[in-house]
Amino acid sequence: MKLNYSTEKVSERQRPEYWNEVVCKHCVQADSTIDSSGSFIGQYAAKSIDEIEISRMSSPRHVWQRAARHVRRDANEAFLLTLMESGTGQLSQSGRSTQINNGDIALYDAERLFTYDMTPESVLLLRIPRKQLLYRAPLAERYTAMRFIPDKPITGLLFHTIRSAADINFSEDLPPGVQTQFAASLLDLLAATIQMQMAGSDSASSEREKLLGSAKQYVESHLDDPQLTVDRIAIALRVSERTLTRMFAESGTTPMRWVWQRRLEAAYCSLKEGRARQVTEAAFRNGFNDVSHFSRIFKLCYGHSPKDLLSRTRR
Repeated sequence: MKLNYSTEKVSERQRPEYWNEVVCKHCVQADSTIDSSGSFIGQYAAKSIDEIEISRMSSPRHVWQRAARHVRRDANEAFLLTLMESGTGQLSQSGRSTQINNGDIALYDAERLFTYDMTPESVLLLRIPRKQLLYRAPLAERYTAMRFIPDKPITGLLFHTIRSAADINFSEDLPPGVQTQFAASLLDLLAATIQMQMAGSDSASSEREKLLGSAKQYVESHLDDPQLTVDRIAIALRVSERTLTRMFAESGTTPMRWVWQRRLEAAYCSLKEGRARQVTEAAFRNGFNDVSHFSRIFKLCYGHSPKDLLSRTRR
């Protein structure tokens, strides 16, 4: 997919409505508030790299806001990433507000409300499948509306990789299988950058947040164990089952619901990205010991069977 839009193609009176429709249709449902409709010249170009959509946008100042009605109407299971090549912005989500300047990268969540007041001479926007990022960085939701630490070498590497991805003509330069590998590598790099972000902000985290993070990390490293239970996780962390259950409840889930969610996400990504060549391999590698049961709940969750996903990946 490759798309190009410009408000220059429409009359001055139609520009606000046209721009709002472009942003909503190709990124996420939101309202775009423009100060001056007549002089608003905006450019928006988008393309796909496997399941990642990358867009480059330039425009005068406008405010992009995702409200409760958008979330109710559009369950957008994606993270959004902004890389400000040139310009400024103020990104607000989950009680945090971050100034975005030239060269800054920040993550935000399409499943939650946000406000992005921006004046982008040139900004890159990535729409990233939620399950594929959470598979690699389970705590990514905690680091939205925070600038990635700019002086870390890995942040610079991510910056240059995203800019290169925006400039590559994937339909001509790379076959579909290689595009999938490239997209997976980009997500791996993003996840590693988030891990560095976590390391840099752990001192500000509460003890309960750190403990929940440790629990999730323990689960991640034991997804292949079909005997993983609440009791075993609690023993590993040296807390009671009640304390563990309460911590997960505060984030809207239970320990075992989170375990099964992570197993399904890991199995999906291993099939989608070609790291598992058979359905049984994806199931057993991620803690399922009954392939029929795995296939049933996979289809219930994703709307198609793991076999269908594997067939599409091999095309």
